[in-house]
Amino acid sequence: MRFAVNYSVPMEKLLREGAVDCDQLKCPEWENIVSAARPLRPVHVHFEIVAGNGGFDHLDFDLIRTMLASTQTPHLNCHLMGRPDLDPSSPSDRRKLVESWVSEMQYLKEQVPGVKLVAENLPYIPESYGNAIGSSPEIIKQAIVEADAGLLFDLSHARISCHYLGMDLEDYVARLPMDRLSELHITGLRYYRGYLNDHFEMHPEDWEAAEWARAQIRAGAWREPEIAAFEYGGVGEVFGWRTQEWVLRQQVPRLAELFA
Repeated sequence: MRFAVNYSVPMEKLLREGAVDCDQLKCPEWENIVSAARPLRPVHVHFEIVAGNGGFDHLDFDLIRTMLASTQTPHLNCHLMGRPDLDPSSPSDRRKLVESWVSEMQYLKEQVPGVKLVAENLPYIPESYGNAIGSSPEIIKQAIVEADAGLLFDLSHARISCHYLGMDLEDYVARLPMDRLSELHITGLRYYRGYLNDHFEMHPEDWEAAEWARAQIRAGAWREPEIAAFEYGGVGEVFGWRTQEWVLRQQVPRLAELFA
């Protein structure tokens, strides 16, 4: 299991100083960011590919294949997005979503043959992001198994979904295909603009969740993933403003030790 951290300018500074360490730097599929990260650590690319969001006409598969071949990215990732027009209580709608996800995942596998595909669970935040049907652990599991894909398990996304769905985290996770775990994402949670959100620094309850996840891997209850990533920090307007050097300095070493 390799430990990755999002690339950011503060993370680059700390790596050059020798103040923190990680096995890989996690980057978006932006060539300038990959180029900046490459001299520092092996690069793990995380693609903004969404299944269930209207198709892949906008994707540059030549770029994707090049990125996979020229970095140390062990798999191609996608995100599983539900559809707001589907009813989570309707068996036919649930089946419709599974079939849609499976079809799109099979298409991705055809475009990038020989590379493992992993699918990520997305959060459900009422009136803000996602939907209940897309965060159903049973539907996620069924689609991943039918597509013969791996699971990119975002612990923070699961915690957010459980918060708004009124579900117990351990029960929710038990319904996911943790025997197919390929990548694990960890972040801190915080209320932002009235909703529980991720990609923040770790607080005591976040450490508790991360330590629980590590214990599941050690116990063999979950498959040991190839990558465990701290999704804190980054570049651009979404991540840049919440990238604090002191957080990286304090929390990266603790997480690196936890997921060693």
